[in-house]
Amino acid sequence: MSSYKEHVLFAILTSLIFFQNPISIVLVIIGASLPDFDHNIKKLNVYKMIIIGLISFIILYIANLPYLVGIIFLIIPIIFYFSNHRGFTHSILGIFLLSLLLSIVIIMGIFLIYPSLEYLAIMNNIENYFLVSTVIIVLVLGILTINKNLIVPFIVLFLLGIIFLPIEYYSFFTTFDISYNFINWLIYSINTIIGINLITDFNLVFINQMMICFFLPLFLGFLTHLILDSLTPAGIELFRPFSSKKVHKKFAVACLILILLLAILKYFFTYNYYF
Repeated sequence: MSSYKEHVLFAILTSLIFFQNPISIVLVIIGASLPDFDHNIKKLNVYKMIIIGLISFIILYIANLPYLVGIIFLIIPIIFYFSNHRGFTHSILGIFLLSLLLSIVIIMGIFLIYPSLEYLAIMNNIENYFLVSTVIIVLVLGILTINKNLIVPFIVLFLLGIIFLPIEYYSFFTTFDISYNFINWLIYSINTIIGINLITDFNLVFINQMMICFFLPLFLGFLTHLILDSLTPAGIELFRPFSSKKVHKKFAVACLILILLLAILKYFFTYNYYF
């Protein structure tokens, strides 16, 4: 079985191929750390997340704020609670669902925090409000998910990176030419369910881009975890709940080749963009 140190190290090395900002790198590490929450030794962390989800839901409900974020955050640890070790949370459907749910939690958390920062008028740029709100959410998620032996260096390095790296490294609001019909539908559905127009048309462009920027590193982190676990004799049941067939080294090799190809494509498009 791969240790948490191996998972974190492999996640960092893989993240550096695609990302240059601490937030994306930490999201990859969070994704790489989460799948093993289905193990019995991680149950305490699951209980903590359930309690935080319940408290968030109750506070937001009483304050007449979008309590859906509390419900979604509550669903995530419940998935781990009912999953057998190396079960659903180690499947391709599982990591897609968890990446999607976590991305929604982060985005909704940002839209809950940044109005308070804006009210305090401590900054003069809306992107700075989003950045600080994102740092708060990601920091909390990191503390909840990353192994306790790594918490102190994680907090120190993460905050140092945030403080000293130039603002242009935090390219949340990129200009991907992608169809966002599904995300648009999802956002309007959330507004309808909660009965509050929390996410407006003005914010929709930001959310489309943020969804991509949060989902991709989280999914990559989950994938790095699956790659290492597939190299062990036990393998992983990649297609749960539809099939219990296990995959091993061939899956890991295929994923590594895919990551290499994507890295080449990223370099190619980045090079052509600047030159």
